[in-house]
Amino acid sequence: MKIKAEKIDKQFITPFEKDGVSVFRKEKGKDFNILQITDVHIGGGCLSRKKDRLALTAVRDLITYAKPDLVVVTGDVSYPIPVVSGSLNNMRPAKWFASLMETLGVPWCLVFGNHDCESYSTHKKSQLAKFYSSAPNCLFKSGDENIFGEGNYVIRLENADGSLNNLLVMLDSNSYETNSFFSGFDIVHDDQVEWYEKMIKEHCKNGEPSLIFQHIPFREVRDAWWAMQAKSKDTKYYLGAVLEHDQYFGVPHRYGKEFDTILKLGSTKGVFYGHDHLNTLSMSYKGVRLTYGMSIDYLAYMKIKNKKNQRGATLITIADDGSFDVSLVPLTTVRGEAKGGGLRWHKDKDRLNTPENKDRDM
Repeated sequence: MKIKAEKIDKQFITPFEKDGVSVFRKEKGKDFNILQITDVHIGGGCLSRKKDRLALTAVRDLITYAKPDLVVVTGDVSYPIPVVSGSLNNMRPAKWFASLMETLGVPWCLVFGNHDCESYSTHKKSQLAKFYSSAPNCLFKSGDENIFGEGNYVIRLENADGSLNNLLVMLDSNSYETNSFFSGFDIVHDDQVEWYEKMIKEHCKNGEPSLIFQHIPFREVRDAWWAMQAKSKDTKYYLGAVLEHDQYFGVPHRYGKEFDTILKLGSTKGVFYGHDHLNTLSMSYKGVRLTYGMSIDYLAYMKIKNKKNQRGATLITIADDGSFDVSLVPLTTVRGEAKGGGLRWHKDKDRLNTPENKDRDM
């Protein structure tokens, strides 16, 4: 599927390779902007063609508007669910998406989501990984073959003098406990957490900060939400909303070691994920900022095509000192369709809400 697009009019920072790691060297006094795109959900079949075009067009408009230095896609580019898309082919959506990204000309990378490679898909995750690695502007790496998952890798964001500003950690949050969706979502495995600890100790020797990008949020994200509702001093609300039905969080049934290790090491200041398409909440918990990226999805959730407030992207702005800020980039704003109200804290119901929340369907 070809989407009309033009190369973005911007002089991008050209990443380079150093010891097998992609490196960006930011200009002094100039912020480095990362645009998080998540849950594009391209079906790639005869049943999803119109919605696939809407999704790809949304990606084009958001990136063209934001002109980021790097796009990070946190999973679920492909949605090979035949009853919805009419296809088992998960490579076709990957090729459509990569073609658009290469036309736009922005450096980009991704982590896999649980739907990118269903057990019955036409292509394995390793095959998708090989394809993404071949795209000229894509910084994806398959990572250490001796640990679980596909696509555990880091990107260095350096200052003008070559010192580390931030380590960007990409983690494969895997899919399901077994091959079945009904078994529950998987966790980042222990050997992946050990690899993460190794990367932090190797790159962040002087206490430099890091950010994590993955698809499925760890279980502590839900704990953080309930702690915030209980007005815990361990939490702080920044922006966004919880709009999933019955305040649903698509987290694993069990706890892994990831969040405890994050707290132990003290390097990672922010974690960014997708997976729950209606949630856009950004909050801190025990000193770590936890953020749901705004999703693209026109296909997976029932009647989501007609929803608007949750659709968009998330902009992460990194300063010279390694600190970062997060802002939402709603598609309605990009297209001049934004209406009054926006995302707000609904005090009466003691939860986050939006003007259209009462009308949501799942």
